[in-house]
Amino acid sequence: MRTATAAMTAFGLVLSGCGQSDTPAKTSTAQDTQIAAAAPTPSPITRADPPPTAKSVGPAKRRAAAAREEIGTAADVSQLQALPDQNAKVFSLSGGDPAVNGLVTYFALFGGPAEGWRAYPLGDYAEWKVVEAKARRVVLAVRQDTAGPNGDILKVERTVQIDFPSSGETPPDAVSVSTSR
Repeated sequence: MRTATAAMTAFGLVLSGCGQSDTPAKTSTAQDTQIAAAAPTPSPITRADPPPTAKSVGPAKRRAAAAREEIGTAADVSQLQALPDQNAKVFSLSGGDPAVNGLVTYFALFGGPAEGWRAYPLGDYAEWKVVEAKARRVVLAVRQDTAGPNGDILKVERTVQIDFPSSGETPPDAVSVSTSR
């Protein structure tokens, strides 16, 4: 066994010398130095320690889902723009066709703690954005999608203007809503 090991070691040493060349080694040039200088220097990867987990101050409590009557449609609100200077807001509920005009949009005025919010339906839009909010007027840029004759979706951009009277604390029974292209 020792003889076989010694023979294998000698054979390995012989083979390791076979790959050397008799040609002289290449000397480095200015171009080689520039290429080496331009190569990025590898740096070790460091991993940050995970943030410490907060220590619980008591046992966890299970919370059942709120009854629909308790929250109304608040869970359905998908977009909201508050207009605090006007005691108003524009909001959308998810509920229309998600492929076409999935935002059922409302304008609301706050009538104080006793009255609460009074909401006025505006329409179903694919998207909307408040572009103007002045005294007793709010203007939205909206996009409505409609099905074309070939089943394709046509995108129509419009402007929706909401005018409402200043009636003190109590919101009006109706607001004026006009749409233009």
